[in-house]
Amino acid sequence: MSKKIVILGAGKSSSFLIKYLYNNRNELDISLNIASDYRPKYIDDFEEISFINLDIKDKEKLLKVIQDSFIVVSLLPPFLHFEIAEICSYNKINMITASYLDDKIKTLEKTFVDNNCFLFMEMGLDPGIDHMSAMKMIDKLSVSSKIIEFESYTGGLVKLDKENNPWGYKFTWNPMNVILAGADGANYLKDGVNKSIPYEKIFKDFTSIVIPGEEGFEGYPNRNSLMYKDLYKLKDIQTLKRGTLRHKGFCETWSLLIELGLTSNSKTLYNNKKMTFFDFFNHKIKAKNAEDLIKYLDKKHGVKRTSLVYKNLEWSGFFSNKKIPIVKGKISDFLLSVLMDKWTLSDGDIDLIVMTHSIVYESEKTQNKILSYLKIEGEDNVYTAMSKTVGLPIAVLIEHIIKNRIQKKGIHLPFSKDIYQPILKKLKKLGVEFTEIETNI
Repeated sequence: MSKKIVILGAGKSSSFLIKYLYNNRNELDISLNIASDYRPKYIDDFEEISFINLDIKDKEKLLKVIQDSFIVVSLLPPFLHFEIAEICSYNKINMITASYLDDKIKTLEKTFVDNNCFLFMEMGLDPGIDHMSAMKMIDKLSVSSKIIEFESYTGGLVKLDKENNPWGYKFTWNPMNVILAGADGANYLKDGVNKSIPYEKIFKDFTSIVIPGEEGFEGYPNRNSLMYKDLYKLKDIQTLKRGTLRHKGFCETWSLLIELGLTSNSKTLYNNKKMTFFDFFNHKIKAKNAEDLIKYLDKKHGVKRTSLVYKNLEWSGFFSNKKIPIVKGKISDFLLSVLMDKWTLSDGDIDLIVMTHSIVYESEKTQNKILSYLKIEGEDNVYTAMSKTVGLPIAVLIEHIIKNRIQKKGIHLPFSKDIYQPILKKLKKLGVEFTEIETNI
């Protein structure tokens, strides 16, 4: 009897996962079932997929859908994972997701163990490929060297086109998560000192990142990097920082939006259907017109007309009289409505994933630096680089578990060699490959 695989959610990150499992369904002897409240058009290309229209709030139908499953993959928003994991654990169903493991989900460890089933988390891009590629380098170097610096950045971008999109960015995953990025601040280690960066300064605290053949990027700190001192077994580390990668000019522009209160998720705005993009951007400044607003930005924030910040703002329509369609919402909802106008992927857009690790280590009294980087371009606005790098690690893990009859129980992250080695090896064959450059310091 074939193994039942259920994928919950059919959003932006699902296409490569579904395609890979579908193309290998006979070899793996699986039946593929997609359950979502949204049916993307590309699903029509796969005749032998079972698609179920599912409202995730309908718990009775959800349980019926996942019953007798070998593995449930959740591509739903992170706040729903605990509920899905709880159901899976009590019903002896294995589960995989790309999202971060949190303290609430950790409480299900005993239930998964007692019921002889597993939950794999952080099996996507970031978190996921970042962990596996980092641990491969760290485990290799730790045998004979002392690692003293580790920095890692990942960015979901679009190919840079300065004329048509100076930000070099569009929404390739959950848009509201982009709007609220960094809201909890960040913690990292720099030269032996713990740094705590509040939200208001996150995008001011960026690092210039250089990758061969590229114009350059900037990376801002993300979440709590300090926890990876133990998770990555970096006992002698002096600098430890994980962050998010963006094209040049993004961080300074986004920092300005934060400073102007335009990312707030607490204050509510009302719209009489007359509010323009300019009115929204100006609602705190209260300039008389666009020209006065531009003068204010120059005088108060040093934003010159020739600057990247100005170009980003102008291209996004912040000075325009276009009407905002929503009538009520948080300030962040209004910002999202404005940015959706230009930041939604169109047919001609090609997205871009860039990941980089930088390690400084000591060996035989010399210091060396390794730069490891990954660059992946999407095929189109369905089979995106984001979908490829989030979906393929999950698909390859499912393949690995089935082909090698892997039996695990409890909650797992991809930090161990028995997981990251075969997954990275197969991902390399699928075009997800890192380039390494080593230099003496």
